[in-house]
Amino acid sequence: MHELLVQGMFRSGTTLLSRMLSAQPENLIVTDPFVYFFKAYRNFHMTRHATSGWDPDEPTSDHFRSPLPEVDRAILEADLSEEMPKALRTSMIADIRAWKHHQHPHLCERLDELQPGSFAAVYRRLVELCVELYGSQATEVAGTKLSWCEEYLPALGRAFPRMHFVLLVRDLRSIVASQESQLGRGIGKRPLLFYVRHWRKSVAFARTFAEYDVALRERTHLVRYEDLVRAPRETLERLCARGPLRFHEAMLQPSMYRGASETGKWTPNSSFSGGEGIYPDSIDRWRGVLTRDQVRSIEALAGPELAWMGYGFTEPPSSPGELMELDCEPPLNELADWIRDFPCCDYLRDAEARRRELEVEERRHRVVEAGRLTNEDLELFPAPEGFAALSEAWRNDVRVQVRA
Repeated sequence: MHELLVQGMFRSGTTLLSRMLSAQPENLIVTDPFVYFFKAYRNFHMTRHATSGWDPDEPTSDHFRSPLPEVDRAILEADLSEEMPKALRTSMIADIRAWKHHQHPHLCERLDELQPGSFAAVYRRLVELCVELYGSQATEVAGTKLSWCEEYLPALGRAFPRMHFVLLVRDLRSIVASQESQLGRGIGKRPLLFYVRHWRKSVAFARTFAEYDVALRERTHLVRYEDLVRAPRETLERLCARGPLRFHEAMLQPSMYRGASETGKWTPNSSFSGGEGIYPDSIDRWRGVLTRDQVRSIEALAGPELAWMGYGFTEPPSSPGELMELDCEPPLNELADWIRDFPCCDYLRDAEARRRELEVEERRHRVVEAGRLTNEDLELFPAPEGFAALSEAWRNDVRVQVRA
């Protein structure tokens, strides 16, 4: 059996893609069950490499000026072979049950079956439980879809030599508009720099693993959300041609998609209503949702990555240093409850802290424009392997033309 991981930033269409792939009877891609496995692995390395100053509940790193680079480096170099401590296994089970019992009740009931072993063995058993509960004898490709976890792909690749990775990228402006239009579960906004830095990390790792990493590039498949919804057949056929997936007509039929709990029919979780689940008109909805200040800020802060991924711009991008007076950040009371007390929100409370953050962003902007990366600048780029291509895309595309 082949293992598969579908990965992308939240609100990037990973649920849609996982439902498409799972419509083929031989594939099983379970939605969002195991993010707490990776947080447990992060906390394991925190305990080993960080002496103080960390919170086990804090969001995963955006790899931008990381306060604990030794932890980030250890995770990127790891292989899941370490023994999983009993306390971490217990806390992981508690977290999965607390947050996923509505979506995966039967899986939560069976988590006590997890036996002591390495992180790799525990992850394999988690996938096996999914196959036992949701799969069949026809299942040939099994895995999960997750967000936040790009930095764990090298460790997974070393632990599971047959595992493939499908990395989905969506225009950041659409992600912000989708999150800020969302109702119900997951409601609440995020600071602009939180969106920007996590999206830049997602793009940097996706491009690096798919293009520059010798060990992963043959098993890593990069897909743009916009291509998926604009030309689903061509995009899925191209994805499946690289293996281990096989294309099936059911992938194009939303009536065949299973629910996010792996039972019943899928109810699309788009923030916008209408249609059966594949929304080509979702590509440009951000234009009617975001303010001009928000768009200008996103294009200034994520401009190089937007250019690198082939997205357009509404006007010649500003520099980050010009953003101080723009009204682009959400009020504190509109932030999601879970995020308000973490350090990523501190700059929203303090104008001087905001100025310092934008100064760092301005420094990054100048490095990209100059096209020269020094050792001192490495902290500003999650995966420097693609820096030359990133800088070239910015200078050749953004400064030459502005695409509507």
